Amino acid sequence: MKTFILSIICITSLLKYTQALGFVKRCSDKFVLNKKTFYFTGANNYYLHYLNTSITAEEVFSTCEKHGLNVMRTWAFMDKEYSYNDHGHYYTYYNNVTREIEVNEGVNGLQRIDEVISIAEKHGIRLILTLTNNWVDFGGLEQWVRDFGYDTHDAFFTVPEIKKSFKKYIKTLINRTNTITGKKYINDGTIFAWELGNELRAWGNGFQNQKPYDTTILTKWLDEMSTYIKYLDPNHMVSTGEEGFGLPKVESDNDIYFLDDGNDFRKNAALKNIDFATIHLYPNYWNFKDLVEDGIQYIVSHAEVAKKQLNKPIIMEEFGLFVKNRDKEFPALLESMMENDNNGIMVWMLADHTYPDFDSFTLYDEDLTKYFDKFTSLQNKKSGKKVICKKCKVLF
Repeated sequence: MKTFILSIICITSLLKYTQALGFVKRCSDKFVLNKKTFYFTGANNYYLHYLNTSITAEEVFSTCEKHGLNVMRTWAFMDKEYSYNDHGHYYTYYNNVTREIEVNEGVNGLQRIDEVISIAEKHGIRLILTLTNNWVDFGGLEQWVRDFGYDTHDAFFTVPEIKKSFKKYIKTLINRTNTITGKKYINDGTIFAWELGNELRAWGNGFQNQKPYDTTILTKWLDEMSTYIKYLDPNHMVSTGEEGFGLPKVESDNDIYFLDDGNDFRKNAALKNIDFATIHLYPNYWNFKDLVEDGIQYIVSHAEVAKKQLNKPIIMEEFGLFVKNRDKEFPALLESMMENDNNGIMVWMLADHTYPDFDSFTLYDEDLTKYFDKFTSLQNKKSGKKVICKKCKVLF
């Protein structure tokens, strides 16, 4: 009897660890799970895959589960040449002989992502996996540009051999079998979406800035890569990971609405194989004259384009405020996101208590209780409504 009971406990534990999460799909301007609406709150965290993953990821995902957050956005990129890569983990490196990017699938490579996915699944958390970085952190796209011998940021989007290597990396991930759960990534609903890059622009912070940029460069690349992913993986959604810059019809003198950065929010979100729009919001950094008033304008204008004009969902994918502004501005801006039917609202960023607040935006367990739980409850109440999708070309 004792042996039988122990066996049942072990099996129950294993089943919890490998519970299957269904695929979230898009139908018009809604996310759908099991033929019902899916709204969510979530968070970002960039270090789960390399910093004591079994401990930090467990705490962060436990915190998400405790507060009802059900989507986490995290990085699925790390280059060997990243200057602060003192932990020895990396996913890609440049091969001087073949002039290609090689992929590290070992214990200090993609097995780190395997572990993050498996822990997320255990806690019922879905993941937006971001495939590269516009910025130099963790290598990013500019490391690849340097590897191939180019000296302009936008070479990543235009040079055939760089694009070929990026597709190679994408294909490797999509076809990968998780060494812990045994599931292929393509068949794993724990992955909410593939994201083409973090805050992609036609310029970055490693090469000389030469504004203004042609918006067609990034739009064409997003179209090519999103189409490629959908060809390989029809199960998952795809997003751009943009901040929302480039919306010139908005009445504002703030340059975030200009096209100079090489972004055209409407055109990029409208692409056939981009499932939902993303925006980021940092009122403290963006020269807002009034943090609330200008922030609400940003929220409203982008929701108008995404949901009413394009009939697509929109996620406030990164949202951060300095501590001194949280008591007043946080609820005002979150209420606007709710009123404008943001399908997902994600804070930047959630950390475990061992991790310092490097950028003044970090939130911890107690901060979610103070600022976010109310809105998580409201988002969750929007979920679960039956959706009839006769006009949608999706399979549930």
